[in-house]
Amino acid sequence: MATKPQSVVSVSTQVVLHVPPQFIKRIPDPHDTRRWCYVGTIPALEAVKLLRGNANPRVGDLKGKVAEEIRATIHSEPREFHLRNRGLIVSTPEATFDTDLRTLTLDNPKTENPNVLWGLLDGGHTFDVLREESSAAAGVDADGSLATLKDTWLDVKIRVGLIKDEIISAAAGNNTSTQLRPWTLANYKGQLAPIHEMVDKGMPDLAKDIAFKENETNEDSGEERWWDVLDVLQRMTLLNTYLYPGYETSKHPVVAYASKSKVLDDYLRNPESYKGMSRIVSDVFRMPAIVESKLSHLPKVNGNLAFATRVKSGDINHALRGQTKFTRKYRINDAVLFPMVAALRPLIEGESAKSLEWGIEPIEFLDAHIEAIYQTFLNFYQDEVDDKTNKRSLSGMGKDARLWQTLHAKVLAILAKPRKK
Repeated sequence: MATKPQSVVSVSTQVVLHVPPQFIKRIPDPHDTRRWCYVGTIPALEAVKLLRGNANPRVGDLKGKVAEEIRATIHSEPREFHLRNRGLIVSTPEATFDTDLRTLTLDNPKTENPNVLWGLLDGGHTFDVLREESSAAAGVDADGSLATLKDTWLDVKIRVGLIKDEIISAAAGNNTSTQLRPWTLANYKGQLAPIHEMVDKGMPDLAKDIAFKENETNEDSGEERWWDVLDVLQRMTLLNTYLYPGYETSKHPVVAYASKSKVLDDYLRNPESYKGMSRIVSDVFRMPAIVESKLSHLPKVNGNLAFATRVKSGDINHALRGQTKFTRKYRINDAVLFPMVAALRPLIEGESAKSLEWGIEPIEFLDAHIEAIYQTFLNFYQDEVDDKTNKRSLSGMGKDARLWQTLHAKVLAILAKPRKK
């Protein structure tokens, strides 16, 4: 008899599916007796009893095109659903089929444990839509929803006995209908756990608005999350003085503007280089919004500039919501904000991976010097950007290392001046 994988926990919750024996079959694994799978076609009303678990690296998008096509097939051609749909692939630590009772029983872990993965490997959209349709049919069946669901069957493959690394490989390999984004996969593998912990502890007010999985929504509002983890890494890179020392004049984090994917690659190559930012992560994430607020109230900033877009009176960047002192008149392009934020690196003390802190209070510094920093930017903008009415020209400016170097040099020059007593 096959042995259970080592990752199985003792506390479990069972799911019992009623399936006629002719529609399900146990298939042994050709290489390892601890693994096997059940393959078959089952009624949709049984499939909805399954538990989603945590094996799927992304959340289903019930508002998207894929979900709409699944609904359309259920409503219009339920008897062909199993022919048109890829079905579900499920992982469970243990499963047994009783031919006499005609039941397939899955033992799923009940306790939350990041080291134990189980549940849907593929077919998340299908499962979520079926659950949605089943809930709708549970009420008054005025539109015939229950009838169409009774006619809906789908293919399932239930993999039994996989260990964590095998589940990760299977989930990544099977989620191919839409290419799995690298940051979702990195999160699934646990590589972004340190950033997740920083976000939860350092800025709990924004944590529910930062996605670590595709299609993730805010549990309170049900709305799509404002940012994803790449936005966090992007902003952390701007002020990471371990990677880009504050007083180093030739090395600047242009990559933070130029390529989110490269920022992720840099983090995955050296995650230790970001751990020292835990104390300042909240300030770091909000700093572009703070700089935007300070800039938008300067007399020389107006709606005729390609990088400034007027907003409603009293508007506040979502990263600063509730902080009325940070209203903005204009939305400023990241091509302007990111180099300015990166120029503040000399205000941070510590260039080791252990702990980074503010040596000079950043908001006080901005209050005193934002006008001078903006004038330095404006001089560069007027001299180096040919088409000042074309917003597409901003992308090239944001990737120009000379701008980053010029603004950084300005901050260094300000710091070099004797302070007034």
